[in-house]
Amino acid sequence: MAGAAAVVAIAAFAALAGLYWPGLWNACALDRDALLAGQVWRLWSGHLMHLDLRHAGMNLAALAVLSVAAMRWRLLAPLLLTSSLLMPALGLALLTALPGLHWYVGLSGLLHGWLVWLLLVRGGRLAWLGLVLVAAKLVWQGIGGVEAWVVQESHWLGALIGAAMAWPARRLLPAKGRDTPAMR
Repeated sequence: MAGAAAVVAIAAFAALAGLYWPGLWNACALDRDALLAGQVWRLWSGHLMHLDLRHAGMNLAALAVLSVAAMRWRLLAPLLLTSSLLMPALGLALLTALPGLHWYVGLSGLLHGWLVWLLLVRGGRLAWLGLVLVAAKLVWQGIGGVEAWVVQESHWLGALIGAAMAWPARRLLPAKGRDTPAMR
């Protein structure tokens, strides 16, 4: 579980540093104008910044659960590698799909991508039930079940990009540890 703890610790450090050092937050948030000016690191760093402690706490709690699941299923390393592509893909998708969005921070879109990626790569009946629940949550959010400050499109886009990245991963990753009887 050390790997999962390290992931959460790094994300927590970044979130808290951004909250208590506004200059860091300003330099790392996914900002449309700054990105267009060439500050491409924001495609990764923006996901680590948060609006406040509540926002960070919710995201970090979900990150802890997903990190432990990925570690237990021996999928944490491939998931982190996938994240290196998922983070900028999500940032670009958000800025493309939402031309009025000037900036974005938070892990929630990435976490939706992680969840869908893990469920699809893991496979089995339980995974399909999980995907149905994710879809129901996204529909519920779409009809008003989300706070106004949440960029719910990040959840949808994260889930879609996570799904797209799961299909090649299922072919590339060894089947050992995936789709075991416990998951069916």
